Amino acid sequence: MSHMQPTNLCRQFADILDAAPSVINGVCTATKSRTNLHPFVLGRRAESFMFVPQAFSFEDVNSEGRALCLGETVILQNEINPFISRLRANGIIVTALHNHWLFDDPRLMYIHFESIDEPLSFARKVRDALEVLTTRNLGGVQNVRVRVPRQAEGLCEEFHRILGGMHTFENGVCMVMRSRTNIKARILGRRTRSFLAIPQMFTFESLTRDGRALCSGETVILEDEINPFIDRLREHNIIVTAFHNHWLFDNPRLMYIHFEKIDNPVSFALDVQDALKVLTNNEVRPS
Repeated sequence: MSHMQPTNLCRQFADILDAAPSVINGVCTATKSRTNLHPFVLGRRAESFMFVPQAFSFEDVNSEGRALCLGETVILQNEINPFISRLRANGIIVTALHNHWLFDDPRLMYIHFESIDEPLSFARKVRDALEVLTTRNLGGVQNVRVRVPRQAEGLCEEFHRILGGMHTFENGVCMVMRSRTNIKARILGRRTRSFLAIPQMFTFESLTRDGRALCSGETVILEDEINPFIDRLREHNIIVTAFHNHWLFDNPRLMYIHFEKIDNPVSFALDVQDALKVLTNNEVRPS
């Protein structure tokens, strides 16, 4: 994961979407959270980016100024069809709609979409669609100061040491992010290194005095890796919550798997590290 400075085009892209710009794997990526949603998962507060994400990227700009543009957002059930209609009216391809988690309240759904377009045009079209989403506060108790146990930051350092990548710790949420850069994928015929396409992300939050937290993870995964990975997760009693595509017209076929558990974060990280061993480190290219 790189730390290049965003270009002016990248900053404009993010500004239109009211998101924070960054460059990950050389790709302009704009992210924000739907902070009006306050869900619980497995009975724990679940307000990290893992659960309430909005993310957008563009890459591989051609001589005509058009790029591979990707987007995703968490979405509530009654917002789905108005949002889809607005995307389709703007000519954006809707690629997937599904849950990512189990035992969530309110029910969280996720929608993914793509287009070959000029980045700022794509951003404006997506902003138009996002206007149908509610800005009301929904879900659990809001404006409650979360007490972060003293050991949380140290646990985050160990969590990160085990899982690698880059990490953040803020307001009691530990997040580790890395990319499966050995997968050289194409979407809509364009090469992609977007974090939206090749992510691995692991978090813990809502740590309690007994040292247990809401732990969650997701990874891009190839079709023949899914069942061996599931077997290893289940050996560790980790709850598999979803596996599915996120994009269309991708090569190789990219799948994504999501999983969760109330656990000691270090134990969860070690178990996930063990499961990740079944994934290939060989370079994988389009067929």
